[in-house]
Amino acid sequence: MGEAGQMDNQTADMTIAGYIAQDQNLTRLNEAITVAGLYDTLNSGGPYTLFAPSNEAFDALGNDTVNQLMNETDNLTMVLQYHVVEGEYTSENITSMAGNQTGDQNQTAGNESQGGVLDIFSGLLGGGNETAGENMSTLTTLAGEELNVSATDGEVMVENATVTMADINTTNGVIHIIDQVLVPPGANLTAAGNQTGVQAVTPAETPTGGMAETPTATVAGNQSGLVGVVQ
Repeated sequence: MGEAGQMDNQTADMTIAGYIAQDQNLTRLNEAITVAGLYDTLNSGGPYTLFAPSNEAFDALGNDTVNQLMNETDNLTMVLQYHVVEGEYTSENITSMAGNQTGDQNQTAGNESQGGVLDIFSGLLGGGNETAGENMSTLTTLAGEELNVSATDGEVMVENATVTMADINTTNGVIHIIDQVLVPPGANLTAAGNQTGVQAVTPAETPTGGMAETPTATVAGNQSGLVGVVQ
């Protein structure tokens, strides 16, 4: 599991938004929350569980992609809401929940069993992430989409992101820092000229001139860069 939060005494009187605003490893997330107008929600609502991408997670997307996302506030809001779950789930809670789903992994992994291109598409966005010995469950986000959460050999993962610091307790919830930006299903955003992202294409014109009936995925370089526009 990622490093447990060691600042309980310092964060006990901070809100989620307040903690993010002062953490130098979360400055890009803080900027995104401010631009999207979610500060008040994370400052007074809750309790929430926030899976907080580090600065390095945003850097992996590339500046062009991040800048475009920052300029499209509706899409930015949806992406951020995909990182927030209503209710307070500590790493111990997540591990326990995932362990209880051992016999149901195929059902809780999502809807990635349709085969073909959909399996590839889901895999690129972090779905279908099961491995032997992995226990998995799901949490519903403020975006209305489900996140797969898993625990393997003491390591907690959210989709394809790893929790690097767990259980930062605040007055209105708990924060887990993760090493990747999570992308909602069906996402489609790639900055013009950006060759470092994974672009998920919803039904659109195919290279042969026809119309695709199912989402396809186009890999352009490094698969670690993922952002999306939610329909």
